[in-house]
Amino acid sequence: MSDRRPATAAVDASLSTQLALVSAAARQVVGAQDLEQALAVAASAIGTALSGEAVLRVTAAEHDLIADSSGVVPPSALPPWVRAALTTTQPNGVVGAAGRKESQAVGGPEAARSCRHDPDERGLLLDSSSGLSACRAWVATGRTIGPGVAQRLVAELLLHCLAQSVDRIVTVERVRHNEANLERAVDSNRLVGQAMGILIERHRIMSEEAFEVLRRTSQDHNVKLREVARRVIETGAEPDEVV
Repeated sequence: MSDRRPATAAVDASLSTQLALVSAAARQVVGAQDLEQALAVAASAIGTALSGEAVLRVTAAEHDLIADSSGVVPPSALPPWVRAALTTTQPNGVVGAAGRKESQAVGGPEAARSCRHDPDERGLLLDSSSGLSACRAWVATGRTIGPGVAQRLVAELLLHCLAQSVDRIVTVERVRHNEANLERAVDSNRLVGQAMGILIERHRIMSEEAFEVLRRTSQDHNVKLREVARRVIETGAEPDEVV
C-alpha cells in the first residue's frame, strides 16, 4: 500500500494541474470577444488536453471557419484527409487518414501536415453542437495509443465551451446587425419625411402624393428612396431633377 502512495500523489498533482489549465482555458474560450480568438484558444487547449495539435471547424450562421492554435487557416493548408475528417458526417470517434472509422487515435496542423507523407495516420474526431453552431475537432496522435477517457472528456468539455461561446458571439453579431439596420431605417424615415415636407409645402399636396412622387422617382431611376430624399433636402430641387 505504501509503495503506491507516491505514484498516486503524483497522479493527483498532475490531474490538479491539468484541471487548472483546462479551467483557465475554458474561461478564456467563454470570454472570447470574436470567433478567431475563441477558436485559437480552444484549439490550443484541446490539443494540450489530448497531447496533440488540434484543428477545429466551426459552422454558425454565415460562418464556416477552420482554425488551429494560431488562428483561422485556409482549408487548402490542410491535407485532404484532415479536410475530409472535418467535413465527414461520421459521429465522434477515431478516424483513419482515408476517413475510415477506427479504434485508435490521430494529430493537428503540424501533425496533420506531416500526414501528407504517411497515409496510415489516424485521428481523434470530436463533435459538439448548440443552438446556433456546430463545432468539430480533429487531433492527430499518429500510431500511438490514443488519449484516455479523462483526457477525451476534458477535450469534449472544452469543445462544448467553444460551441456555447460561438453561440454568444453570433448572437451579439446579429443584435449589432439588427441595431445597425434599425438605425438606417430610422435615418431613412427621417430623410423621407423631411423631403415629403418640402414637397407638401411647395406644391400644397397631401402626404400620400408627396411620398408617391419620391417613390416613383426612386423606381424610375433605380436610385434608393433615402438617397432621392437626401438629394431633395440638400439641393432643394425637385425629385426628378436630382437623379
